[in-house]
Amino acid sequence: MKKVMIAIDYNPMAQKVAETGYAYAKSIGAEIMIVHTLPEVSYYPMEYLPIMGFPGFSKDSAFMCTEDQEEEGFHFLDCVVHHLGNSNIKTRLLNGVGTETIVDYAKIWKADLIIIGSQGDADFAKTYSGNTTSVLINNATIPVLIIPADKENARLKRQQRFRYVANNMYA
Repeated sequence: MKKVMIAIDYNPMAQKVAETGYAYAKSIGAEIMIVHTLPEVSYYPMEYLPIMGFPGFSKDSAFMCTEDQEEEGFHFLDCVVHHLGNSNIKTRLLNGVGTETIVDYAKIWKADLIIIGSQGDADFAKTYSGNTTSVLINNATIPVLIIPADKENARLKRQQRFRYVANNMYA
């Protein structure tokens, strides 16, 4: 394997995915690409906690335009590279909804492996995101390594969901 693509989002699980994926790719001497997808601006209704030096953001600081969203995405990827401590890591901000965009870019970049995390809250993921991990597995033509969520990630996801529901209950 010469090229490993690590797909992350703003989920707290991203740190575990980035660190584990980076360690694996480094151990086999592979070129590393970290990707983050940018769906429509309206897709970010929840609060995202600080992670890997990235300050996170709340639903109150919603993106007003695509340029704001892209700027935040580039900043996020820069924070991840800085956190991992290797300026040779390549990054790519992808426009589009997760699964198809990730699979398409893996083909373009000629990745040998995709690394992605499980969300740790299957019911929520299936309801709101179409269960990105399982859709990716079914559509990828190369191996996919799934980094399992831990209990702390599932707890943080429940907190984010509770805040979203509570803040929008009377909207």
